[in-house]
Amino acid sequence: MHTLINSWPLTAAYVHGKYMDVLAANALAVALSPYNAPGQNGILAAFLEPEMRALHTDWDEMTARVVPYLRSIVGADTEESRLVELVGELSLRSERFRRLWARQDVTHKTTGISKLNHPQVGPIELHYEKLLIPGTDMQALITYHADPGSESEERLRLLATMNTSFDPSRGAYGDRVGPEFNIPPQVT
Repeated sequence: MHTLINSWPLTAAYVHGKYMDVLAANALAVALSPYNAPGQNGILAAFLEPEMRALHTDWDEMTARVVPYLRSIVGADTEESRLVELVGELSLRSERFRRLWARQDVTHKTTGISKLNHPQVGPIELHYEKLLIPGTDMQALITYHADPGSESEERLRLLATMNTSFDPSRGAYGDRVGPEFNIPPQVT
């Protein structure tokens, strides 16, 4: 999987596990957001990190999509300890999460558009795709790409040239990838 996602120079891509822990990422995904780096958790970042609210100009819509998506990938495992831990922390720290979780919506939206205001390159509109990886425990490949020839593609290209030093085998910050986030054999 590393070879595949690293071969896409203008497609930000990362793999997350069942509970949205980032397992692998290419340089462009981390350049879009350091919360896309291995060792990070997407749903925790979405609700608890102020930078995510600033980055996502569509933050309300994004958070309204991510909670039903989490419910869709965990399925009937609602008593699993990792999910209980995530829901507990988010419920204590985020009123918005509490309200969205209480709705009990389940939706596996796999495509759409994310609107970002990146601190280095400005506004970017990206198409996303969420693809479940067969033979894994609900791991998903998430990709972001711009329309060819668009201003967003030019900004994505600029971002890619500005951020070429990420080593995906070590994570965005080298020491942030703990043993609990080792990439399983099925995604290497």
